Order: sequence, then C-alpha cells, then structure tokens
Amino acid sequence: MATAMALLRLAVLAGAVALLLPAVAEARILLSLDDFGAVGDGIADDTQVLVDAWTAACASTNGHVVIHVPAGRSYQIWPVTLAGPCRDEIMIFVSGNIIAPDSPEDWERRDGGKWLHFFQVQDLTVSGGGVIDGRGQEWWAQACKGRHRNDKHCTAPDAPKALHFEECHGVRVQGVTLQNGQQHHLTFTRCSNARASFLRVASPESSPGTDGIHLVNSISVHVNDVHIATGGACVSMVGNCTDVRLRYVSCGPGNGISIGSIGETPVADRLEKIEVDTMFIANTSNGLLIKTWQRMAAATRAR
Repeated sequence: MATAMALLRLAVLAGAVALLLPAVAEARILLSLDDFGAVGDGIADDTQVLVDAWTAACASTNGHVVIHVPAGRSYQIWPVTLAGPCRDEIMIFVSGNIIAPDSPEDWERRDGGKWLHFFQVQDLTVSGGGVIDGRGQEWWAQACKGRHRNDKHCTAPDAPKALHFEECHGVRVQGVTLQNGQQHHLTFTRCSNARASFLRVASPESSPGTDGIHLVNSISVHVNDVHIATGGACVSMVGNCTDVRLRYVSCGPGNGISIGSIGETPVADRLEKIEVDTMFIANTSNGLLIKTWQRMAAATRAR
C-alpha cells in the first residue's frame, strides 16, 4: 500500500512540480519530504517518509528525480537501507537537517551497524548546504575505543557508520556538512567511481573512531576540497583500494591519513595508486600513516 501511494504521489507531483529545463536538457522531478507527510520537528520519526520518497524516486521513469530535504527543518531518521537499482539518476538535495536518534538504547531492535545506508545504487548525488548529524555523543561515551579502552568487561556495541554507501557506482557527495558521526562519517564499501567534494566533516577531537572518510575495497575514489576535523583518521582506507586521489584536503585535529592495516590476515590486501596532493595537516597524531602487520611466518624465518 505504501509503495502504491508513493507512486500515486509521484504521478501527481510529476505534473505539478516538474522542473522544466530548456528543451535540450532533461526534465527533473522534485519530491519534497514534506509532500510525503514529514513532520520535520526533530522529534517525530520521519523514516517512513524518506522510504516512501525513495521508493517513488527509484521507480520513476519521468527523468531525473530530486528528493528535497527542506531548509529550516530537522528530520529524524532511524536506521534505514535505501536500495537500488533504480531506473534513473537520483539527487538527494539536503537544505535542512537530517538527524539520528541520539540514544544507543533506542537502536536495540534496529540495525546498529548502519544509519543511512545506500545499497547497490548507481548515479546518486547527495548535495546541498544542509547538515547530516549522527548525534553520536552517547555512542562515544560507551565506546570500547574511548575511555573504556582498557575495560575488560566492556560490552558496548559497535557504533553504526553514519552515511554508508555499499556496492554503489557513480556516487557523488558534495556540499553538505557531516557531523557527530556515531563512528565513520562517510564510508564507501566495494564502491567504484565515487566522488566526495566541498564537504565539512566535524566531530570533537575526543570522539573515538570517528573517521571522516573511510574506504573499503573500493576503486576510483576521488576526494577534493574537504575540511575534516574529527577524533579518528581524516581519511582511512583498508582492504583492496585502487586509484584513490586526495587533493586539497584540510585535516586536523584527528589521526591524519591512514592506509591499512596491511598483512593482518593471510589474504593479500592491495592498496595501490594512492595519490595525495596539496594537503594541509595540522594538530594530528600522525601525518600520512601506512600501517602493516609483521607476519609470524616471516618472523620465524628470520630467526
């Protein structure tokens, strides 16, 4: 029923709010969260509204679709996976605020490993001048990586990744502010041809494990013109990553740029074609760090 209603709304909105560009350009359809019944007061749960808007956009054959998060409002979104493939390109234009529930206890029956999770989506753009706020303060207070690091009885759950793209191609994230991530602020896992630009990524220096941008097994990821100040690495990459370019990145405070760990398991990880150009790194525990593990077999042969 929700899907049918979403498609019906799309059909109405297609005629009412199509952004008619010049004849040589493609038409765009504008879907506002408010048109789908969002409250936007920062208290109500607007997750289903976002799901309905995504369902309509993903099924659209009327041209490129823009999902708009209006300015001056805060939309509380619980853990959600927005999956593809979709029929055409989608832009999520964030003018207002997207915020997470702030208490880890509220996540007990949800997927604690992810917050805003995009899966198998192509040609998606997340843009605008708004804020995506993970409200991670209570997660940090319980984190085994923080003040509980040496507590043998620590049972705090792993904090979720904030904005997470998995098995996606052609993703663009630009212009938005990502702040107070529960863990990594922006993650690309098994993605290709991804771009992150003109971003502000921020969390307190004391926040544990809050990497700015985290790459896992991804190919052709370009990061440029971003300012990152977090409690973790500004940019980190693990697994098999190829053709990673960092340019015009301001980093600090945090742990600098982290490559690896490499060699922790028998599986051969390859991180290659990593290009770092025009960086400003200040007040970090490391500059550019390449982390490797000494294999026991190699140590034995050396004796």
